[in-house]
Amino acid sequence: MKTDITILCDNYVGRPGLIGEHGFSALIERGSKSFLFDSGSGAGLEHNAKLLQKSIKGLSGIFISHGHYDHTGGLKWAIEENGRLKVFAHENVFLQHMIQNPRMFGDVLKFIGCPATKKELENIGAEFILLDQTEEVEDGIWMIAGIERKEDQTPVDRQFLTKDGENLVTDIIPDDTSLLIETSTDPVLLLGCAHAGVLNILDHIREKMKITKLRAILGGTHLVFFSHDVIEKTIKSLENFDVKQIGVSHCTGMNAAIALGSHFKDRFTVAAAGSQFSFD
Repeated sequence: MKTDITILCDNYVGRPGLIGEHGFSALIERGSKSFLFDSGSGAGLEHNAKLLQKSIKGLSGIFISHGHYDHTGGLKWAIEENGRLKVFAHENVFLQHMIQNPRMFGDVLKFIGCPATKKELENIGAEFILLDQTEEVEDGIWMIAGIERKEDQTPVDRQFLTKDGENLVTDIIPDDTSLLIETSTDPVLLLGCAHAGVLNILDHIREKMKITKLRAILGGTHLVFFSHDVIEKTIKSLENFDVKQIGVSHCTGMNAAIALGSHFKDRFTVAAAGSQFSFD
């Protein structure tokens, strides 16, 4: 089944007139159906979709990679454009995600979760389908969840916090999910932020789903917090999957992008807003 993926929101833009923002969103057009994977921070989705002549009306569903605002900011608008709409996400998607960053916000503990509550979104037509394990959620589309997180392969950002009772604890973003999309050959792995760790996600699809090759991996890899050694280990793992195309977005980080680009050469691209990928 022919699948087209268009990056609607990203930190970078790939053509004039688009809005760049801290966030990520991709439109998946597959056969007669279309889906939204994440919705950016909210500023760019409507503008960029219209400029790229991509309609958000008539979606068959929305997939949410995790509950941070930069992936859910445009969710309310997208649902309003469609009316009743299925929204697939991890059961912890509305966790109280917060950040403590003195450089950016002083002493303020800032909420960075979904700007709209579950109830608000349900009132305008959202039908939430929540999961905690890997499932096929549409024909040939799998949400990857329930990942075993090996400590040395998991990005941990101590500025991310959540509440455990009355105490603040490090937020490991347990609601992180990714998408695996089947094609006529090998599947495409689409990442939102990969807070579960790219290497852990790759281990999961190999060990639990018996997938040994990937046609492409697109999206935010969250390699920005990792050392050169882990980036090199990631490159080796991607080569073991015989990946034909790498398209990085959002939270990959400049050092990681340079390393990936240097190694994969013409197989590498920056999946900026406006980028389009087609798979038969």
